[in-house]
Amino acid sequence: MPKATVLIQGASSGIGLEFVRQLLQRPKPTHVIATCQKMADDRLSRLQKEYLQHSKHRLDVLELDVRHQDQFDTFGQQVEDCLNDLKRERGLDMLINCAHICNRHPSNRVETSLNDVLSIDLNDVYQVNVVGPILVTKILLNVLKRGRPSFGSSTSNGSYSSLIVNISAELASISNNRVGGWYAYRLSKCALNMATKNLALEFGRQPVDENSICGLKKDEDPLLFVAMSPGVVNTQMIHEYKKLFPKDAHFLTKAESVKRMLQAIDKLSLKDNGKFLDFNGKEIPY
Repeated sequence: MPKATVLIQGASSGIGLEFVRQLLQRPKPTHVIATCQKMADDRLSRLQKEYLQHSKHRLDVLELDVRHQDQFDTFGQQVEDCLNDLKRERGLDMLINCAHICNRHPSNRVETSLNDVLSIDLNDVYQVNVVGPILVTKILLNVLKRGRPSFGSSTSNGSYSSLIVNISAELASISNNRVGGWYAYRLSKCALNMATKNLALEFGRQPVDENSICGLKKDEDPLLFVAMSPGVVNTQMIHEYKKLFPKDAHFLTKAESVKRMLQAIDKLSLKDNGKFLDFNGKEIPY
């Protein structure tokens, strides 16, 4: 059985690392390509050694810091090399863009008022949370077009080449914003949602008319793009802001969040292209 191949962008910790763990534990043979800022990442190195001689699964680790433009120059070829090493003619079946930051402050504290907003935070957060996923998708576009629908439900509403999941946040919903704050993070995730919608329109359908923006050739299957919120995951950063959430709010563990997202991903089809979904696959209003 051919391995399904997934690239996790931003996999050195948190939700990204948990995606790597759970994908490698699945019954289906899976080849995971994980990116991290520094190759000397102990957690990914331990996982890689565990699956080095594994007959069913495989983990490759590539260095990529989306803040450093020069690293993009070789990244696409490195991914091709990983695929060629498996003698694999098809490309990536799924891309999950996970890397994100809240701001540059060492404590990762977020802005609770306009007085807290700094231009350096806005620029850096936008670079990692928005520019990074867009450029990674751009560089990997050809290998994504060569993918196969190993995830999701391709038969119910037509076939697609591969699935791209941009990890967003419910804080990005303009309709649901009731408390304010989190300026840089909210704005960046809102922009990521718009990028997801744009990409879905450009690569998720054949041209409607001569004026349509379409990145597909007539013989190419569409790509499926979704933005997905992992829910409120119980991290150190969230502890400081629990008072902003309803008293009955449920805080997810990383394992629970990723498990539910993967279950939702397995049910996706082309009718979901361009949608903003929660970790259960329920649509969130933009």
